[in-house]
Amino acid sequence: MTVLAVAVCRPAVFLLRRIAHCPTCQRPGPFAGSDAPWYGTTWSCCGCGDSWTDGEMHPRPFARGWRKKAVAEARRTWIEAIAFDPREHMAWVRAEVFGEAEAADTPPLVEAAVAGDLL
Repeated sequence: MTVLAVAVCRPAVFLLRRIAHCPTCQRPGPFAGSDAPWYGTTWSCCGCGDSWTDGEMHPRPFARGWRKKAVAEARRTWIEAIAFDPREHMAWVRAEVFGEAEAADTPPLVEAAVAGDLL
């Protein structure tokens, strides 16, 4: 008997939320997002279920009821991300990307600009 072992690796994510204009709905509405280090943030419209990562729209699945499921998932993520705090997000990014246990009060780019690293 052959046993097949499969390991699925998935990065840690930080849930986000924002109000933005949806090109599909043609109006502003709630967007739920998940930020993953090295991959960019994936945003999903809570009104239509369409998703984007780094400005590119995800393909729509060829499946019955996909939009209803996508809207339900986006709304579930919106509710889970209610505790969104920009400082917590920056601390999380620094911990994930740079391995820093505690982040300073200012974002990394601001610190780098102050230090003259970006000039």
